[in-house]
Amino acid sequence: MPLRVAIYARPDRVDALALARDAYRRLAELGAEPLYDVSIAGILGGPGVDLRFETVDAVVAIGGDGTLLRLLQLLGEKTPLIHPVRLGRRAFLFEPYSGQEGLALLERLVRGDYWVEELPRMRLTAAGYEGLALNEAAVLALGSKVAGLRVMAGDALLYRSLEGDGVIVATPTGSTAYNYSAGGPVLHPGLEALSVTPVNPVNKAFGPIVVPGSQEVLVFVERTTRPVKLIVDGVQERLLYRGALIRARLGGPAARIARYRAGRGWLRLPWPH
Repeated sequence: MPLRVAIYARPDRVDALALARDAYRRLAELGAEPLYDVSIAGILGGPGVDLRFETVDAVVAIGGDGTLLRLLQLLGEKTPLIHPVRLGRRAFLFEPYSGQEGLALLERLVRGDYWVEELPRMRLTAAGYEGLALNEAAVLALGSKVAGLRVMAGDALLYRSLEGDGVIVATPTGSTAYNYSAGGPVLHPGLEALSVTPVNPVNKAFGPIVVPGSQEVLVFVERTTRPVKLIVDGVQERLLYRGALIRARLGGPAARIARYRAGRGWLRLPWPH
């Protein structure tokens, strides 16, 4: 059976749609079964697939890190192979191949000439919400208000009364993103661990800590005059109220990224090197 390959791109960018059309043509010529994500199928006039409910073998993701994170939220528990095509300024998780270079690699995708990088994700639950995060979960106060949080890792108390803008729980992949800009540590991708980083704490003695990935991180919303916001990978948002409990644990199906550069993996650092 031909390889079923979905094409996912931002519908509001003309250059992304042009690459999506080219990807469709190339995949058809290579004998695959190309499908547009439903968000662009009507615009480009081709067969569509709803990635929230339907299964494909691979997805061509055209864009940057935001595009990849939105795609993973759509996929949920499903783990098709992702072929990233770089388009945009922020593409930390992408290889340097952009535009037509990335599309030229579709031949290798179809014939299976790649290696797979598996990026661990974090499983989250909170007040009826269940989901996965590739980068981080941030629990943040709204506006100028201060949230009072209690944070634990397993049975260990990390912060008894954390007052400030909130807290970030990040995976090794996400440790180089919002976590790092908030003063958290960069985690080596080989570590099975989570970073817990206070955001602008009133008590500056509260610093970040790295906890084993086997431990569940618990964030209790103890004091707040307004709702706090749970933000997952900068994509999903939920309002939470006093008494809410957020649970985070490294686990769930890993994101599977097709890689074409020589060597198995590389160290992504947020500074020039």
